[in-house]
Amino acid sequence: MLLGRMIRILGPIDMEILASGQDTYKYFTKENDMHHINEDTNQLKYIIPEESSLEDHLQISDVGLANFLRDILEINPLKHITVSEALEHPWLSYSYSYDSSFC
Repeated sequence: MLLGRMIRILGPIDMEILASGQDTYKYFTKENDMHHINEDTNQLKYIIPEESSLEDHLQISDVGLANFLRDILEINPLKHITVSEALEHPWLSYSYSYDSSFC
């Protein structure tokens, strides 16, 4: 179920990642449809993740933060950013102004 939620928010898992997984067959059909086997009934149930967005779930409007989080949460290790790249991400260098009356 957690994997389904990740797919719903971050998008589908790349085919090469699924193809290289040892236990992919436990969670995905040969057509790469996600499924779950009910342990009580031994029935196969397809899981169709509803599309959603990171912004909706975090309730943020900061596009830079959403892009930063999406970059570091990328499932494919060949595509997600490195620690060095994360530290250089534009969102981390953005200068925020604050209201000193809240301090």
